[in-house]
Amino acid sequence: MFISVTRLRLKGKRKLPIFFWHTVKSMIQAKKAEGLVHSSFEKEGWDTYWTLTVWENKDCMNAFRNKGSHLKAMKISKNIADELEYIHWEANNIPHLERV
Repeated sequence: MFISVTRLRLKGKRKLPIFFWHTVKSMIQAKKAEGLVHSSFEKEGWDTYWTLTVWENKDCMNAFRNKGSHLKAMKISKNIADELEYIHWEANNIPHLERV
């Protein structure tokens, strides 16, 4: 399985509406994407958001990432976020995000 974790911190509260618009559209796209095994969305305060997606393989994740609503969200992310991080790895089981 191919694991992808993202973390985004918004520049300010005025960015929340556009962030949620693109998040909902991307989540709808993800639920229909070929090869999606698991997805979750978590928040850390009002301004920081995490996603975890698990894919059958890297090609499935790339196909999702590079089109549709998610591609549009990636294009506007630099305008709404002051921090944007991601990490990918391969695993045999589904990890879960834990709050510390």
